[in-house]
Amino acid sequence: MSETDNRAWPQFQRDSKSAAFFDAAARGELFIRRCLTCDQRLAPESGTCLTCDGTDLEWTRAEGTGSLVTWTVVERPPNRAFTTLVPYTIAVVELTEGPWLYTRLTEGVPTAVGQPVHVEFQQVPGGEHYPVFALTEGTPQ
Repeated sequence: MSETDNRAWPQFQRDSKSAAFFDAAARGELFIRRCLTCDQRLAPESGTCLTCDGTDLEWTRAEGTGSLVTWTVVERPPNRAFTTLVPYTIAVVELTEGPWLYTRLTEGVPTAVGQPVHVEFQQVPGGEHYPVFALTEGTPQ
């Protein structure tokens, strides 16, 4: 688990639908959704399977590895809450299991689509642990 990011990132709002996700993050585990009908792996926020339209989903542990799909460096804050945080890199990561996650890159400067990444966890001071990703040494996948 990586260090707490002491910059003033906004707090996450836990609810009954996200509790298992945040509990897993606090243990250093990345949870995604799995469709019990067709076994498709889905992003954590999914409520319906993209393959069979099933709604019977369960939480399952992901490896926490994947590859970079795209990224951008945010240099202008989208609102005042992010003023002290810029610049930062946001990205789309394709997990080894298949789902794409919108995330923040914490280490490394991306140079190519397909670069391998791995999950790390940070904690908002006084708040939730959450997954972020860092570039992994190696060749693009």
